[in-house]
Amino acid sequence: MIIFLDTSAWIKYFIEETGTLEIQKFIFNKSKSGENSFATSAVTYAEFYATIKRALRGNRIDHVQYNHVKNEFEKQWKNINVPIVNNELIENSGKLAERYALKGCDAFQLASAIAIKTDLFINSDRELELAARNCNIKVWNPSDSVP
Repeated sequence: MIIFLDTSAWIKYFIEETGTLEIQKFIFNKSKSGENSFATSAVTYAEFYATIKRALRGNRIDHVQYNHVKNEFEKQWKNINVPIVNNELIENSGKLAERYALKGCDAFQLASAIAIKTDLFINSDRELELAARNCNIKVWNPSDSVP
């Protein structure tokens, strides 16, 4: 199974918020079997660092947590599938942004999930969730329930 994590879902793994426990359990359980692979888009890397830096500045995490999150993210990043950014992916993201009125990075996330033929798209953004469902992709929002 190819499991796609967008930034909003992956952040929950590291920073305590609604859905954190659910995503941690899910990733742990799916990682144990060698049958699943995890994927994300190229833009996730920059989005992740921007998000944790905002969390630090907003006092949601301290410097010790910030460094721990960075180190753990880098370890996980080495084991995640990132689709190659090419003209087809870029153009598809533009079409998705237009069709579903998505923010640019969200459209890029969805285009990446489509490109790798993801089996499950995990995110925590309602507009992106709806767009993915409209593209016939199975979606799970860890803030809502168990997959």
